[in-house]
Amino acid sequence: MPPNTAVTPGATVADAREVREALQLLDIWLEGQRMKDDLPGMAVGVVHDQDLIWSRGYGYADLAEKIPTTDQTLYRVASVTKLLTATAVVQAAERGKLSLEEPVAKYLPWFMPKDADPGHPVLVWHLLTHTAGLQRETPGTDFDQLHRPDVAIVQGATPQTSLTLPPQTRQKYSNYGFQVAGLLVSELSGMPFPQYVARHILGPLGMNDSRLLDGNETCPGLAIPYGRRLPDAKRSIESQVNNSGLLAAGGLVTSVRDLARFASLQFNTADDYAGPVLTGWSLRDMHRPRWLAPDWSRGHGIGWFLTRRENAILLSHGGSLPGYKSNLLIDPASKVAVIVLINADDGRAGELAQGVMDIVAGPIVTAAEPVEAPASPDPDLARFEGLYRDRWGEYARVAVVGDKLRVIRLETDDVRRSTTTLERLGETAFRTHVDELNMSVDVEDIIEFAVDSAGRPTSFTTESGAYRYHRVE
Repeated sequence: MPPNTAVTPGATVADAREVREALQLLDIWLEGQRMKDDLPGMAVGVVHDQDLIWSRGYGYADLAEKIPTTDQTLYRVASVTKLLTATAVVQAAERGKLSLEEPVAKYLPWFMPKDADPGHPVLVWHLLTHTAGLQRETPGTDFDQLHRPDVAIVQGATPQTSLTLPPQTRQKYSNYGFQVAGLLVSELSGMPFPQYVARHILGPLGMNDSRLLDGNETCPGLAIPYGRRLPDAKRSIESQVNNSGLLAAGGLVTSVRDLARFASLQFNTADDYAGPVLTGWSLRDMHRPRWLAPDWSRGHGIGWFLTRRENAILLSHGGSLPGYKSNLLIDPASKVAVIVLINADDGRAGELAQGVMDIVAGPIVTAAEPVEAPASPDPDLARFEGLYRDRWGEYARVAVVGDKLRVIRLETDDVRRSTTTLERLGETAFRTHVDELNMSVDVEDIIEFAVDSAGRPTSFTTESGAYRYHRVE
């Protein structure tokens, strides 16, 4: 069994030996991946909770000028922007300006798709989960000509454009839907969408180098967008899409260092968190599934793609524009986030992000575990030990395991999932603690022992006294 190398007071997770080793291996692996794919450049970051614990640039932001990539190099992150748009809509809900459960047309009267069923309207949350049934691109889009229509054209075209399927029938990815969501934010706030995002999301989070830009605009420090590697090994510089009307779906320009601040926001999910952007309750709500695939392997929250990987549910969003690939991947349980930004059309940002997570998440979780002084069990706990049985004949063993009193259901194939740890509240009362993934009746329950005149436990009750287990030995 490896020694406990948890972080000591005053140190950071990145100082732990196993994390240092993992990051060293990660650095070598990423450089190898860049060489294998012959990528111009990429920037990668690893976040733990509120800290960017590691970041690095590889290759070049500009091949001709030999400008190296750093964690402050700016990239167009395309559809990662949708996370900010979803955040802006949820902000409006927090402030009482809309309800996610109301029809979009309540707030945007022009949003009346052709032949839509009035009895099953598109709701606000449908836009944010790609379940509205809208076509992928806004009416009038022509990617061959790198053209997207402006807002006025979209508003005029919507009543003549049919849904591709009824709302909440299947998930169909839609830039069109997020454009509508951005227009919703502008309508309710009374300000242009880029101005709203800068004032209410980027500014409060300290994302000072980030902004929303049309494809015709540029800024200092922006990585050059390179096309795919061709057979002659040359890469062209890619032209950008005129997307002034679609900034809410893909206009964000940001860096690893800035995007790490947005990633850290996602870990502030405590009930008492009331930050300047969202409350902890709203963040948790955005992370919950609103749509699930039939096999439950993946789904969608408010803005976020959800993927089941073994026992973890990962949050993610990728982005793709000509010459740019990006991915933000988050493991809420371990409070680890990975950012990968690439200035090449054939960059594998999603695959690399998952590879980074596989390398670093385990060591970070181990290092982040608090160092606990060896504890001796309360000697009084031993009197509660014994075999108990309910009226239907199901047995439970109460035993001191380690320094904790635990209730173990005996007729089980998974002893870990059937073990409940008890926290003492009083002389004979205990509160239950079960694994986060365990949705059993034991979640936040009070167990009360009855004792005889000698103080020896004779039974215990669960669920507010509704069930009783009698001691049989």
